[in-house]
Amino acid sequence: MTACHHLVCPPDCSLPDVPGCWVLPVLIRVEAAADRRLIGPLAVATCEHRAAIFAALAALESDRGLPPVLAALSPESFVEWLLSAPPSEIVTAIHGDVPELPAAVARIGCDPLEDPGDYARLAGLLSGQDSRACLQAQCLLQAAQISSRLLRILDRLRETYLRPGVVSAIRTPEIADRIEQITDFLLQSCSQLTEQDLAQSLEAGALFNVHDWTSRMLLWHGDVLCDLPDDGDFSFLRSARAFGTCAECYGPDLASPSSGKIMNAALGVAAFAEWKHAPVLVELVRMSDGIDAFWICQDLRGPDGAPVSDRLTRDIRTFLSRRGIRSLAVTHRPGLGFDLVERLAHVEPVTLLRVCEAA
Repeated sequence: MTACHHLVCPPDCSLPDVPGCWVLPVLIRVEAAADRRLIGPLAVATCEHRAAIFAALAALESDRGLPPVLAALSPESFVEWLLSAPPSEIVTAIHGDVPELPAAVARIGCDPLEDPGDYARLAGLLSGQDSRACLQAQCLLQAAQISSRLLRILDRLRETYLRPGVVSAIRTPEIADRIEQITDFLLQSCSQLTEQDLAQSLEAGALFNVHDWTSRMLLWHGDVLCDLPDDGDFSFLRSARAFGTCAECYGPDLASPSSGKIMNAALGVAAFAEWKHAPVLVELVRMSDGIDAFWICQDLRGPDGAPVSDRLTRDIRTFLSRRGIRSLAVTHRPGLGFDLVERLAHVEPVTLLRVCEAA
């Protein structure tokens, strides 16, 4: 049989390789049953016709199989039909009259989808009637190319994020998972923030740098940034406004995205508090010994990062210890003088030794 004109690639089209993955065993099986070449003609077919044939071969691998009319054909007649029928006719005959499906299959390109079940998944999305399926279909219809990766991304994103501008910026399903995880984190840390706010931000280009986007959201909207209660001595920073106010006194890095301090606070890795009896900022770090989690005092600083006196440091650490917050310091072998250790040791913070001993 002479192939129809739509089967052959134009002269300037680079010939694609014979497909591997799940397709090749199916092709070999169909060729053997029909006693007729299919792999060779397929290798020189247009991308649109290749995509349609792959959609038909995928049906052979599914539990549903071919429609009765096609299943009744002999293997030779089935191959003849695959090679001669227009691509849109093949797709419609296999998957039913689903609007936009032939055009969507054509945008898959010369290589098959990763899983034969993805073709039925594509047809299901384009024929779905619920709100989620309609949004997924809209993203598919506006995509430059349709791939299994795109289908995975659409499956993993929440409905609010099913916008062409958001979906097109997400390169892999793993990034979609990360965006979903960060979204839950931001909604937990920013009580006034909504999914719609985040979707609009992502659509505006925030996916260029997810870490910076998360930091900005916290700096603008964070208000649930600490789970430690205040008491008569310590007032903990638990909102972006509090971080901004304290940054004016203790240094701009407190409210800087690059420092990561507000991020650490929201994650519960760190906590920051003002000492109520003098202008001192206390930085705590949550640690674990593998069994229990506990807080330690990481740093004390005065206005503009000024050091805190030994006496005030001792007082603050004493009050922290009453709350179960530890102060850790490097120590040394018994019998050695502190001055010798301070002079010769290459460790930090050895200067805390005297304070801890006095406490």
